Amino acid sequence: MAKKKNRKKKLNSNLRFDFNTIFFFLLFIFVLFLLFYNFDAITKFVIEKQNETTTVTVKNIEDKKNVLDAIVHTKELLSVTDGNYSNSIKEDHIRISMGVSAAEMDLNYANMILTGQVELTEGTILSGHEFSNGNRQKIEILDDKDSQKYIVYLYYVQTKEKIPSKTKLAIIVDDFGINNGELLDAFCSLDKNISFAILPDQRYTQQVMEKAREHGHEMLIHIPMEPISYPKNNPGKNAIYVHQNEKKIKNLMEHFIAQLPYCVGANNHMGSLVTTDERVMKTVISVLKEHELYFIDSRTTQSSIAYKVAKELLLPAGRSNLFLDTPEISPQVMETKLSQLQMMAKSNDKLIVITHCATWERYKYLKKFISRIKNYNFELVPVSDILKKELPEIL
Repeated sequence: MAKKKNRKKKLNSNLRFDFNTIFFFLLFIFVLFLLFYNFDAITKFVIEKQNETTTVTVKNIEDKKNVLDAIVHTKELLSVTDGNYSNSIKEDHIRISMGVSAAEMDLNYANMILTGQVELTEGTILSGHEFSNGNRQKIEILDDKDSQKYIVYLYYVQTKEKIPSKTKLAIIVDDFGINNGELLDAFCSLDKNISFAILPDQRYTQQVMEKAREHGHEMLIHIPMEPISYPKNNPGKNAIYVHQNEKKIKNLMEHFIAQLPYCVGANNHMGSLVTTDERVMKTVISVLKEHELYFIDSRTTQSSIAYKVAKELLLPAGRSNLFLDTPEISPQVMETKLSQLQMMAKSNDKLIVITHCATWERYKYLKKFISRIKNYNFELVPVSDILKKELPEIL
């Protein structure tokens, strides 16, 4: 009887062992089943946990186009720099800020671009709000695909005030060639952007040209021309007169150019009569054009047509805006000239002025003038820089 009970007890124990084995086996299969069919969900959970410390959350690895993509694309469309873009993860939403330049667009335009991009991804605009100062907007967005909420702030970026460009100022010093020595050295020591106009056929013409070249000064041929006041005022040796024929004028011009080979342009010395004569000026300009030299009309008369003729013949040309040392040289005259230049600079980005080199007083006057203009919005340049043309970019 006891044997039978022991046999039955052993059988029951075996059955319980088999049942436990089958139960854990089936549980293992069930867990594998869950793991297999919910892999994406688990992966999603792991990715989210990994990205909680970053500024971007991947809510669904299968999405190739979602609201976040739309917001990032909007950043590119609005040319928002990385420095003006930020995002952070909050408890119930992702906060994104984008700063745009008020000079390039307004916030309503930026809002319209953002809204359009979000709607393309089938996102929902929950609300929009503009702050009272008009410099900031708030847009609440819902990504219906994963129930992710975004709050985007659009705001104006504080831009630095644009510094106005400087007015280019070219200074031509006339009448070089008559003097040499210390006075010439003094003028050569001034800012190298000052241009020298050298008279041909003078005692020191060659020395001035060589010394000016050594110091880096741009040079012009100071063409002697007949004034209205001739013979009271004599333009000098080998001057051009209105009675001369075309051949004579051309020969004189070729002579001047050969004598001053380092000059890159020319202007008129006196010439209040010649510069009003179209025939004579056409001859002068045609020779300059053949040698690729520019021309500056000194404007010794308001009736001058020299600049007009040069432009018609397609020669690079300019005209003087002011004589610095007339009617005299004095502190009062300098103040007047500086005021006039400031007024001109409001409507001109390039100016040409003329002075003379005859005396030490004029040198000191010019040196003082150069020091004064440094306090104003001028950039001292050689004459050729005034004549440069800015070509449009080739598309």
